[in-house]
Amino acid sequence: MIRAVWITLMAGIAVCAVGAELDRASRREPALTAIVPGPFRSFAQERLTTTVVRSGTPEIAIETARTLVRRRPLPSEHLSLLAIAKERNGDRAGSGLLIQAAARRGWRDSIAQQAMFDIALGAGDPAEASRRLAALWSQNEDQVPLGDLTTRLLATPQGRQAMAETLKTPGRWQKAFLSPSSENTSKELAETIAEADRAGARLDCTSLGRLGQSYAGQKRAYEEALVASAIRNCTKPD
Repeated sequence: MIRAVWITLMAGIAVCAVGAELDRASRREPALTAIVPGPFRSFAQERLTTTVVRSGTPEIAIETARTLVRRRPLPSEHLSLLAIAKERNGDRAGSGLLIQAAARRGWRDSIAQQAMFDIALGAGDPAEASRRLAALWSQNEDQVPLGDLTTRLLATPQGRQAMAETLKTPGRWQKAFLSPSSENTSKELAETIAEADRAGARLDCTSLGRLGQSYAGQKRAYEEALVASAIRNCTKPD
């Protein structure tokens, strides 16, 4: 009898170990997600939820997202996935509350930060929108429409002023924000840089130099002059 209990116990431990290991392995090998047993899904549940929330039916999406949050309630990304599922099921109020909670919990959650950017901008709070935009630029993810978000914020004098103030906070986001591209070589960007310079921001010299060259190549003397003025006070790399 004792021997049978011992064998059963060891078999149960082995099953748990295999299930847990498969779940961890699914982080590196997405193809393993489908074979992780349901009770052991943690990391696999996140991958499954991401897929279902995007393409599954609203009913299945919300149930899958709720399961993820029950099993791993702390990551802000999981709250964001549940918020999306709620939005798809018509619960806009519940979705909004979850997005705000996710944004407070994790600044690196691009879904939550983009949603909070929209909320702040729509509420007439460009200062908060600029901070959310800075968080998104620090991640610089391909799927986030950074050029469009930047254009929207800088479209008004209040938005440019708010972004100029935020540019006084150094970090890698600042270099990404100032890097020239077809999406962010606008007149409004140059004016924002000039305003940030007047406010005492110390901007990255290398990024400003490249941006100035981009304006020069486009024969945009006004923007080039604004950037050149800021270059005189920029921060040289160590």
